[in-house]
Amino acid sequence: MSPHRQTRWSSQPKAPILRLVSVLAVLLIDISFLMALDTLFVSQKRALIHDSMEEFNELANIVEPLRKELAYIRQTNRPDNYMEKAKQYLDANAATFLAGEHPWYQLILTDDSNTIQAVYTNQQKLALFNNAKNCLFSRTFHAPVRNYSTKITLFYATPQGWPEIEAMVRRYWLYAILFVTLTWLGYWWLYRTLFMPLQRVGSAIETMIRADSIAMIPNPKHAIEEAFNQLARNQREVLLGLSIDHIVDALHDQPDDLAILEEYLRHVVEPIQKMYPFAELQAYRALGANNQYRLLSPNGPSTGQGIRTLSATDPHLLFLCVGGREYGALRWTPLHPMTPREEQMIAQEISKQTENGLARALTRSRALTEERNRFGINLATNMGHDLTNIIATGKWDLNTIKRALDLGLVSMEETKGKFFKEAVEGLKSNLHFLQEMVNIYRAFGYARSPRYEEIDLTELIHDISRLFLQSTSKKIQIQFEPAASLSITAEPRLLRMALFNLLGNAAQAMQRQDPPIREGLICIRLMGESGLVTLTVSDNGPGIRSPQGVLLQAPDINQIFQSGFTTKDSHSGGGLGLAWVKSIVEEFHHGTIHASNLTEGGACITIHL
Repeated sequence: MSPHRQTRWSSQPKAPILRLVSVLAVLLIDISFLMALDTLFVSQKRALIHDSMEEFNELANIVEPLRKELAYIRQTNRPDNYMEKAKQYLDANAATFLAGEHPWYQLILTDDSNTIQAVYTNQQKLALFNNAKNCLFSRTFHAPVRNYSTKITLFYATPQGWPEIEAMVRRYWLYAILFVTLTWLGYWWLYRTLFMPLQRVGSAIETMIRADSIAMIPNPKHAIEEAFNQLARNQREVLLGLSIDHIVDALHDQPDDLAILEEYLRHVVEPIQKMYPFAELQAYRALGANNQYRLLSPNGPSTGQGIRTLSATDPHLLFLCVGGREYGALRWTPLHPMTPREEQMIAQEISKQTENGLARALTRSRALTEERNRFGINLATNMGHDLTNIIATGKWDLNTIKRALDLGLVSMEETKGKFFKEAVEGLKSNLHFLQEMVNIYRAFGYARSPRYEEIDLTELIHDISRLFLQSTSKKIQIQFEPAASLSITAEPRLLRMALFNLLGNAAQAMQRQDPPIREGLICIRLMGESGLVTLTVSDNGPGIRSPQGVLLQAPDINQIFQSGFTTKDSHSGGGLGLAWVKSIVEEFHHGTIHASNLTEGGACITIHL
């Protein structure tokens, strides 16, 4: 299954078969019970009627005249003539007899072989006497009373006005209501606690199989649903972690923390939005001031647009922090309404995975940066040592030539000798300058073991300015406006390297201006007050711009101090080490450094020590 899966919130089918079958089962149970209950009621009602001797005798007395008349007919007629006489009598009198207010409603005449010879029925009487007061469900109650001597069978319906029967009807109705109520309550309980959770889990599993996605049960109400959702959440966390691992692995060649942060936040949006029920997901990079964040474009680097002020009270907002530092934020629009608990659980899952991934990406980047720095320090130190030896050898050779000339060991014409001596002095001066340049880059070695001492900062700036002008072929003028002599405790070699890099960056920026500046101007100002030293380096170049030529504004402008950041295009090579300048100022001298673009044009770097 693909690591980029979408989380779906499963819904129940429109006509769930499980619910239909369960409802039919309960209906069948209720109907079967009610039929059995009605059968039992009829049996007990018949027994009650037969056991009520006085009332039953009254019924028998109503039949007695009819029975006596038929008995007389049987006694006074031959057996073969009895049926005919009995039928004649009943044809004339049965309707009158059955029309009375008694419950007798049917009369059947049979012969000696029990073959029915005549049937007389008052059907309306059956429906009239079997009513809601004395019957439970069926309205067809009837019971026979057979007289073998006269060969007649009389059927009676439910007698009227029997309190015992009416009380039994109420009691049986109570039984029916209680049973039906209990069965439906039991069904509702089973459905809520077993059938519905199983149905929702089955629907979610079906969604996962059909859509190849992680399905969740919305608003789980049972432990079964909670357990399923927990399994789905665990799977979702694992898959999100795998996706973030791929993103982190792809960022191993990014040059600095800022690039890693932006690329990470930009790429993490897609897997999160696929795995969680978000209609929209936006990534923001923290700008580090006044709760401001920049909205990151999903398709490219961030620009000067899209600055937002995010509120911590927004329930759909997640801030990403690593090591106590806030790096960015994610803001989502839910695909459907969610409870605060659901949103909190989702935020915890995303926070755990994204912050761990960001921490790994930044740790790897910093480890690589430190490794590159160690390599650069070792290379600068070793090369500086080797170059110093070469320069020392050159100085020794030039001193030997000069002494030979002074001692007359080498003779030449006066004019040629004069030019030769000037050339030797020029070479000695160049070697001295070369040694000073080598000393600047050998200062990398003091990053491992700095040696602080009391220095005259004004003199140091004068010295490094003179050295820089000697090192460049560009037409550049340096104006230095010093305060009175300022003495501070610092690591002079690292400060010299930092200032040299600032001057070099300013010179390169002015060289890239279109049209080129005929003569660049770098202004250095030094002020000291109340134990605070402020050093500014400004130029008349094009200002600090992005590689695309866009003039950078606060707070984007200070990203130039990030490791590996460059304002040049991809064909111009790397920068001169502004990340090192920031490190020298802040880590080795506990100062601050920030950049700005001047309103009149040009860039300005301000250092507070």
